[in-house]
Order: sequence, then C-alpha cells, then structure tokens
Amino acid sequence: MEFLRRLVEYEKVDPSAEPEVRTLRRGRLGFWHLFFQSVSMISPAGAMAATMTSSANYAWGALPFTYLLAIIAGTLLMNTTVWYSMKVASSGGYYAYVFAAVGPRWGVICGMMFILAYFNVVTNGILFVGGVFFPGFVKTMTGVTYAEKTWIGIMFGFILLIYTLAFLGIRVSLDYALVIGTFELIFMFACTLAVVIKVGSKNTGEVFNPDLARTKADIAIAALLSLFSISGYSAVAFLGEEAKNPRRQIPIAVILAYSTVALLFFFMSYGLTVGWGYKKMSHFATSLVPGVIVFKRYLTNVVGWFMVILIFNAMFLGALAPLNSCARIIFSFAREGLVFPKVFAVVDKKQNPVVSTAVVAFLATIVSLIAGLAMGPYNGFIMLVTTASLALYVGHIIANLTLGIFYYRQKQLNWFFHVVVPVVASILVGFSIFFTMYPYDPVTLACPIWTGVWLILSIIGGYLTPRDRLDAAQRRFERVQDLMGATYIKVNPEYDNGNSNYLDEEKADCYSSSLTQEAGNSDKQPSYVDDEVIGASSQNQ
Repeated sequence: MEFLRRLVEYEKVDPSAEPEVRTLRRGRLGFWHLFFQSVSMISPAGAMAATMTSSANYAWGALPFTYLLAIIAGTLLMNTTVWYSMKVASSGGYYAYVFAAVGPRWGVICGMMFILAYFNVVTNGILFVGGVFFPGFVKTMTGVTYAEKTWIGIMFGFILLIYTLAFLGIRVSLDYALVIGTFELIFMFACTLAVVIKVGSKNTGEVFNPDLARTKADIAIAALLSLFSISGYSAVAFLGEEAKNPRRQIPIAVILAYSTVALLFFFMSYGLTVGWGYKKMSHFATSLVPGVIVFKRYLTNVVGWFMVILIFNAMFLGALAPLNSCARIIFSFAREGLVFPKVFAVVDKKQNPVVSTAVVAFLATIVSLIAGLAMGPYNGFIMLVTTASLALYVGHIIANLTLGIFYYRQKQLNWFFHVVVPVVASILVGFSIFFTMYPYDPVTLACPIWTGVWLILSIIGGYLTPRDRLDAAQRRFERVQDLMGATYIKVNPEYDNGNSNYLDEEKADCYSSSLTQEAGNSDKQPSYVDDEVIGASSQNQ
C-alpha cells in the first residue's frame, strides 16, 4: 500500500516539454556519501566471498598476481572516469559522458552496456547469497544442510530487503553504507593482517607466479574477474545530479575509494592465499565460503560468525548500489525520451526514480531465479558475474575511446591522459575479454554471446532511432546540463536556442544555471528548496 500511495504522489518528468525537464534532487549527498557509494558497490567483504572466490577458481595459487594485474588495469580505467566527471554531472553517468562527447547514438550504446552490467551485478549478488553463500556458511559453521530449493526463498527475502532500502531513498541507503562501510574496511584489514602475522614462515612470494594457474587463459579470466571486483568506483558517477559540487567531489571520491579498496583487495588476496595454502588453492573456490574458513581457522569461531554477518551485509550493500545506479541510468534514458517509455522517468516526492527501481528489482529476481534453476546456483552465479564484467568493460572501452574526442572539442586535449592511457586500458581489458571466449569454458560460454547480442542490438537501436527523436533527446539532455551548470563546450550549440551564455568554473561552483540568465538574473543563484532547483518550471511551483 505504501508503494501505491507514493506512486500516486509522484512528480512526473515530461520529456516532451524542455522547460519542464528536471534533475534529481540537487545537493543532498556529501563527499562521504559519494565515497561509500563506491565502496558499497565494490563491497570488500562481499567480493571476498563472491567475486574473489570465483577469480580464485581460475587463478588458484596465483590469485594475488591476478589482483596485481587488475589494479594496474583498473588504475588506467579510472583515468577516464576522473576526467569525464570533472566536466559532466548527470544521473546517466557514463551514458551522459559519451552523450556529451559524441552525441546521443553512442551515448545510448554505452548506457545500455552499463545497464546490462549493473543489472547483472544485482542478479549475481542475490543468487550468490541465496544459492551459494547461505548453504556454504550454514554447513561450515553448523554442519547442517537444508532442503535443495530453500535458496529460492532466501533469495526472494534478500531482494525484498534490498528493494525496501532502495525505496526509502538514496540518502537513507548511503547513510547506512557510510556507517557500516567504515567498520567493514577497518575490520577486513585488521582480520587479514592478523592472518598474515599468524601464518608466519608460510608467507611467500610464490603467489606472484602465474604458472600456478592451469593456463594463461585462466589467468586472463581471473584478472578480468579480479578487475571487476575492484571496479565499483564507477557507481558514484550516476549520482552526479544529487551530489554537492559534483565536478570536484566525484573525481576525488573515485580516486580515494579506488585506491583504498584496491590496496585492501590486494592485501586480502594475499592473506587468504597464504592462509589457505597457495599449493592447495584448487580447492579454495569449491569450499563455497573459503574466506570464513580461513578467518575461523586462524582467529576464532566468534570472528568467523561475525564475518558471516559482515559478508551478508556487504552483499546487501553490494546489490543495493548497482540497483540504485541501474535505476538512474534508465531514468535518464526515459527523461531524454530514449529507449524506455516516459513512465520510467517517474519520481516520487523525494525525487527517487521509483518506477525504474521497482522494475529493475523485479526483473533481477526473475533472471536470478531462471539462472539458478537452469544452471544451478553456483554456475548461474559464475555466468551472471562474468556477463556483468564483460558488459561493464565494453561500456568502459566505449567511454575510453570517446574521452579524447570530448577533450579535443573542449580545446583542452592532453594526449597522454586523454588518448594514450584510455587506449592502453582498453587494450588490456580487450585481452582479458578475448581470453574469456578462447579457449571456451562451458560455464562462461554464454557470457560473451549474451553480451555481444546486447551490444549489437544496442548499436542497431542507436542507428535506427529517428533523427528527430535524437535531436529532441539532445535538446533535453543539454537542458539538464544547463540545470546542472554546464561547464563544457557542447556538441551541437544550435540546440541551445540561441543561448550561448555558458558558465565558467566559478559560476558552476555556485550552482549557477543558464535558466537564471534567461530570467534576467545572471548575477544571482537559482532558487532552491531543500537544495532542489525549482527554477526549471514555473508551472511546478
């Protein structure tokens, strides 16, 4: 009933009327909210139990080596996010970045890849909790096994909890993540340090030998999965409309979150490998909850139980963050009049994209259920997480290759940061993507197929979209960027209806807007109620 009541009380974004296009609620998220959005997406404890475990399934004793490769590639990939976020702020994230660089067609294509990626982060997270983690920890901690299909009920309960917090609003979600995430980072580091100290003479540099894996292809797949586990920093890009001073705070949040978690993951991969025994890592992934086993072995049962609680909470936040991000991309598409119907641009009184959030949660539950029943929970999880990683990095490659175009048009091109680094990052990711397809793994064979089909359909859809519809989307997109205080040279200035008074960095920091200039108040800041721009439409006041 609460859902129906809030849906009735929505504020509807009408993309057909440019003066009424609105942003999501401005200025409600501070720096630490942005930082922990990234940390929640990366989910250190959850990734230790899920993505790191699946990476170990391929890397075996060379797990720390694959994380070393992943950190190098991830640092290069992060470069694109940082440079784009200094210029463009939108709930569309990478969709908006590419849109601003080369226009709507490739913006749509990039955005669709991120939708597939984040959607499958949600699906693999809820399937892992219901079908892999819970059975594993119950058996490990109590020796008890439960009915085979019990995971379905656990999965449904888990997604209900995620959706409930998402429906309460992004601020509530991130307040929770801020408190719990701080404790999680400290606790995971302290426990790993304790294991490394207790291992003593078993500490070794052999874990950096790639020959410990079965094949070079396994190292490539493991590196891709390791890179995926530390790549959640990109989730903060989709909060561009809700952050305070996004062009300054988002780049800093990305750098700090990535650096912190990348170092923690590298340390954790080493501690778990030597704690388990690097020569015995072929059995690591098959133990379902190997991280809990290691901490229980070297520390105490109490720590093991506490780790279970922490992992569950981390998986909760790790599924909530991509749910919020995916919903915001879809909202942006619908607002600009592309791909999705206008109903997906509905927001509630708190300006949360209520319809897109509900639809993503519902479809994620269905896809997770089908994957778990068709392939079994563990293989279904591997298939979904690999699909998510492939889609994510195809999207990153598109963003990488348009960064130079964007900064060339700004007349601020730096060949090293805007061309060389993005190209090198794309090549490294491309190698990993190739080795997930050749030689093929029966479990992951469908992943490049699904991803490739999605990409082809996105390209076809982008190029079959009528020109007038793309033009209208361009106008709406640039209207939103005006609301956000655009500070970059736009692709098609003729869409600005003769208004060439773009903002400099100082005005952007004061949240100025071309809307106030149109009203004859170019020296004043726009009106706000609870940090929300209300100058977008006099009809809504």
